[in-house]
Amino acid sequence: MLPHTERYLDLALQGRNQWWRYALGVLIIPGFWLGLGIVPYALLVRAEVFDPLYDYLAVNLSIFIMLAGLAVTVKLIHRRTLLSLITPEASVDWRRIARGAAVWVAIAAAIGLIEHLLFPDRYYLSFSPGRFFPFLALVLVLTPLQSAVEELVFRGYVMQGLSLLTRSPALITILSSLVFTAPHLMNPEVHEHGVLVMAANYFVIGMLLATVTLRDGRLELAIGLHAVNNVFLALVANYEGSVLMTESVFTARELDPVYSLVTLLAGTLAFHWWVFGRAAQPKSL
Repeated sequence: MLPHTERYLDLALQGRNQWWRYALGVLIIPGFWLGLGIVPYALLVRAEVFDPLYDYLAVNLSIFIMLAGLAVTVKLIHRRTLLSLITPEASVDWRRIARGAAVWVAIAAAIGLIEHLLFPDRYYLSFSPGRFFPFLALVLVLTPLQSAVEELVFRGYVMQGLSLLTRSPALITILSSLVFTAPHLMNPEVHEHGVLVMAANYFVIGMLLATVTLRDGRLELAIGLHAVNNVFLALVANYEGSVLMTESVFTARELDPVYSLVTLLAGTLAFHWWVFGRAAQPKSL
């Protein structure tokens, strides 16, 4: 295990970490998210409001309610700081977040361009200024926060907690990716395209984010990657039937889960090479 990987996982040793505290955390965090988080949806249904803008807001509010559950768990039960889920350093490295975002947006744009060249009839121009700009404001404010919360839970709390059971980075990566996959199986894409292929997509995304976190020994790269991936999907190239229906510039008539899986695997390799592999190569003059 790399020293910085071990240092990141050892943050679980801070505060109080008896098994029953994690058992409570496993109840509290999903309880806040799935229990209290349903309230925004219930209010919309009761008011008979059916609008993608409000649906998007409700999705993000449920994630912020999950953050409240995480804060209660980490601060009150484990007696730790939320910062300890991100980095062993004294502060967040914002440049790492920006780097993760910049590298992945370049990869995502290349994947989208290749898909358009291979399947020119798949995407259509769906840009509508009157609907796009209200979404633009919401997405730019809420989506990075939503992505960061998911990283704090799945690559922070879950992976560090698993390190108390096993010191194998490979096993921690696999188990945390399975935990990440499980709630995403509630998405409508699963019903449309099948459990197996969609589970594989979510699992690969989880593996990408987990391996980047462990390899860097901190969470910022994964936060930036996750945030820009969701922003790109919401604003640039979404698809019909997405769990997050937004007003994107381009919309695919349908999701191609096989293409998505193949390009996610390729994107994972590209990201690791770009961020970690190139640093080890000799620089030319």
